[in-house]
Amino acid sequence: MPLELRDKELAAIGASIGANCEPCIAHHLAAGREAGLSPAELYAAVASAHAVRREAVDLLASRIDELLGRSDKTVRPATVRQPSRAHELVSLGASVGANSHPLLRVHIAAALEVGLEVHEIKSALKMAGYVQQHAAALTAEAVAGALTEGVAPSSMAATS
Repeated sequence: MPLELRDKELAAIGASIGANCEPCIAHHLAAGREAGLSPAELYAAVASAHAVRREAVDLLASRIDELLGRSDKTVRPATVRQPSRAHELVSLGASVGANSHPLLRVHIAAALEVGLEVHEIKSALKMAGYVQQHAAALTAEAVAGALTEGVAPSSMAATS
């Protein structure tokens, strides 16, 4: 039995917030309303998606600390006070990876201010896009694997 439209929209709202895709969020909140989700259901969906996204960020932060060999988890990187070429290249990539359109605009402007040329910015954005696409493909593979693992035992039990 396929999911009802309202259930599909709940999943879409979660995915949109998880991907930090503002246009997707706006679209799917409106579509959720049209599918009959109440304001309370929409707020609950948003709260759940935020909690999952925060958890994902916290998990990634712990892994980064581990990869850096930091034993003191309270130490955080210093804020960059003077933008630099390297900082803006990293920031462009991070903005694409997080699907943060507002940050992308800010860091394109900052990249131009520190002397990056348009073709360099385009190249950095293209690379970040490849990485983002690969990350999405990896997630899709993980989902397929999880579904296979989750479905196989019950389907095997039904046939035995």
